[in-house]
Amino acid sequence: MMRLDRRDLAVIAALTALFLVLTLFNLGSLALPSSSFTPAAAEELDVVLEFDSVQQIETLYLFFNDAKRTKFELYGSEEPEQWRLLTSYDNDPAKHVHFCSWERLVIGNRNADALKLRFAPESDGAIGELLVLSAEHERLTPVAVMGEGAQRLVDEQELVRLPITQRSGAYFDEMYFVRTAQEHLRLEEPYEWTHPPLGKLIIALGILLFGMSPFGWRILGVAAAAAMIPLIYFMAKRLFKSSTAGFIAAFLLTFEFMHFTVARLATGEVYLLLFSLGMFFCLLEYLRARDEPRGDSVLGASYWLFLSMICFGLGFAVKWTALYGLLALFVLLIVANVRTNKPVWYDGRIILAGILSSGAIYIATYIPYMLSGGGHALFGLQQLPLYLGYLKEYLATGSISSSPPGPLTVFDLQLQMFGYHAGIEATHPYSSPWWSWPVMLKPLWLYSNSLNGSVSTIVLMGNPLIWWSAIPALIGIGAVAVAARIKRRTDEAYRFMPLVILLPYLLLWLPYLLISRILFIYHFLANVPFLILAVTYWLHLPFAKPWSSRRRGLLLRGLVIAFLITVAVLFFIFYPVLSGYPVASAYKEQLRWLPGWTF
Repeated sequence: MMRLDRRDLAVIAALTALFLVLTLFNLGSLALPSSSFTPAAAEELDVVLEFDSVQQIETLYLFFNDAKRTKFELYGSEEPEQWRLLTSYDNDPAKHVHFCSWERLVIGNRNADALKLRFAPESDGAIGELLVLSAEHERLTPVAVMGEGAQRLVDEQELVRLPITQRSGAYFDEMYFVRTAQEHLRLEEPYEWTHPPLGKLIIALGILLFGMSPFGWRILGVAAAAAMIPLIYFMAKRLFKSSTAGFIAAFLLTFEFMHFTVARLATGEVYLLLFSLGMFFCLLEYLRARDEPRGDSVLGASYWLFLSMICFGLGFAVKWTALYGLLALFVLLIVANVRTNKPVWYDGRIILAGILSSGAIYIATYIPYMLSGGGHALFGLQQLPLYLGYLKEYLATGSISSSPPGPLTVFDLQLQMFGYHAGIEATHPYSSPWWSWPVMLKPLWLYSNSLNGSVSTIVLMGNPLIWWSAIPALIGIGAVAVAARIKRRTDEAYRFMPLVILLPYLLLWLPYLLISRILFIYHFLANVPFLILAVTYWLHLPFAKPWSSRRRGLLLRGLVIAFLITVAVLFFIFYPVLSGYPVASAYKEQLRWLPGWTF
């Protein structure tokens, strides 16, 4: 392991602390409404909210504690028992995903001194809290609430801070992941099964430690993202043999938009990125310890490769796309072995041990599933003919038309997952083709809520200066690699270093060319560290050697500093649309630099 001096530690601590401050600010509330109102099943039920005078009502917000159906008609009255229909609502789970989330009903500035919610017989969802807002977006508190148990609709108003933003509840795919995390804690059948469980289990750990709240289910994602800052510092310092390079890479990651946004989103992406970066860092440490003449034995270095494989196993237990990283790891190992005149499978024993350990990790993450409901076996030997039939069908048609009969074993669930991803035909307005990701033509809009002239919105995108400058940076590194090959240069800086950046970048990206299902820009997330390393390579060069012309050296270093300052300035300019912090709609519109930038 590399030695760190006080300057290294100070830089890492400062950037990590800064990132934590930026991400923890407005991260999420510490408590959610816990008491809930559930209409009596199989009968129509009226709930009446009375105010002390006629009010101009603009909006209703409802917080849903569960994923069940809530259906009602909303009436208003200015005179006793003279009700008029204002709107209706139905969040049928078959058409509308909701869980620990707020829903907004716009009434349209209607005058009323009382509201009546007429719940339909099929309405059985738990409503944690109801907020009534005036035309001035101020909270209106009922003076009386009528209906059996209906007082629970307004008994925790103090827990709700206006305005309602992402900090107040789940949004985007959190509604799948957080719900399933809670089900794992309760050993219930998991709702979200289309990805392996580890990401949801980590979210469950956050809930266990910090409570069932937005802060609780997001905080470990922030910790994971913060851990990547020292990781990329070490990786860049090792790769370029420069503390300045380490600082530049860590600085760029600190102010990278997508890294920031996924840190605050309770899904699996941030953990997949952490394990991917850890895998490549450990691989780099292994190759240095093995191949550089420092007196370290291969046996002493081997634990780095084993740790790299463990990181792969953890990533694979979050999402299967970790396989692309494993492919890059194998290619880099083969290149390194050929380059040092070793057998191609020189590292085979360690790889095998790592794969077996990764398999054990993967199976272990399914223990909560095996204990859920009535229990699930690991494998059903009696269903082997059925599995062979699925294999034959897939080889013939490229898809699996049916799922194994329940209760599903862990192996059955893998088949169902594969069938889901192989056969998905859904569309999405913010999906984007793989080739568009580096130029960021279509970011992913995650959240939006209009707030009386302002807006709270969140978009998943990269820092434009980092992403767009990475394109020529990567092309330049490719040219360096080709030139080194032509000139037969043997030093690592010109032969192997470019491959450490280019091969993972390409192998983490190009496999999506073969995938026909809808894709999103977050599938490009694992490439972000390699974008940063490519940019870092060129930015650190002015500091890497003395210049014959002092003026030229100062000019180039000044340009690098200006680049880094601009990266940070762009982060703060875009901060509101990355974090959900309320901002004027006109300001948000000025940030839409390209036609596909919708947020």
